[in-house]
Amino acid sequence: MSRHEIRYPNEPEAYRSARNQLLEKEMELIAQVEQVAELRRSLPRGGAVPEDYVFETWLDGQAQQRRMSQLFENGKDSLVFYSFMFGPT
Repeated sequence: MSRHEIRYPNEPEAYRSARNQLLEKEMELIAQVEQVAELRRSLPRGGAVPEDYVFETWLDGQAQQRRMSQLFENGKDSLVFYSFMFGPT
């Protein structure tokens, strides 16, 4: 019997065999994703940011300019960027 013991009522053996092959491939994929994640975590830190970039931000419907250093103030250590691109009109 395979290492996947759960079976559905009246399932044909062809289904179980194909399902087990799929489950094996899924487990291989998960292991590969975990290996890549470990490699990503082990990367050395990137270089210093060469300048204090200025971004346009929106607050209460008003455009404002903020420096990158201001985006990390008050213990904020995470930042999410949204970039909107418009296609040809």
